[in-house]
Amino acid sequence: MKKRKFLGGLLLILLLSGLVGAGIGSKNYVNNAKFYGVEVNIEDIDKQELITEKQVRRAVDAFLEEQSDSIALSLNVFLLETSIKALPYVKEAQVYWNMDSSLVVEVSSKSAIAMAYASESNFFITSENEVLKQPKGKWLDLPIITGTADSAKLSEAGKMLQGMSSIVSGKSIAQLALDSQTIELVPRSYQHVAKAHSGKRLEGELKKLAAYYAAHTEEELNQIKRIDLRYKNQVVTTSK
Repeated sequence: MKKRKFLGGLLLILLLSGLVGAGIGSKNYVNNAKFYGVEVNIEDIDKQELITEKQVRRAVDAFLEEQSDSIALSLNVFLLETSIKALPYVKEAQVYWNMDSSLVVEVSSKSAIAMAYASESNFFITSENEVLKQPKGKWLDLPIITGTADSAKLSEAGKMLQGMSSIVSGKSIAQLALDSQTIELVPRSYQHVAKAHSGKRLEGELKKLAAYYAAHTEEELNQIKRIDLRYKNQVVTTSK
């Protein structure tokens, strides 16, 4: 009986020692674990490639160069996420360490809805109505906004363009030219310019334009040079 108790006690001590050792080993592993690679995943719904893997990796490398070591738990993930979000076309960023010793960076990209020609620089206007400098060499098939170099007005033009999309499809607009009181709308499909007020009357005038398009054939619309929507209850046109 005593022998059994002795063996049972010895077994219990060995089990407890094993658990304690495993716990210490696990803690040491976690505290000293390092990452040896960086995995970048980019969500780019519109496939515009305004943010690239190379740009994200460059931001990560610059951040890591400032760190004293590569211990995973010593990395300030929040600061790294913040530095990645500082990239112009990054919408959201999440950073975490996975168990195969890789640092995973997940990024969602902003989307551009229009391009603006302003003074000597070109800009993209995002779906959040931010006015951001056009990445070098990056061209997209988007509506073009002209008539102002003021970033606040360009942002307002972006909102205006999104408002138009419920009446006149945004994809059908080639150019939006701004003036102090009016706008000029150039559709993609036709060789004419539509003129409207830029204020509260714009929505009603765009509805007139949509109704006018619906009531005329492609051949008739192709013969028009100008459409003026600023007259009450009528559409004034000029033929080619």
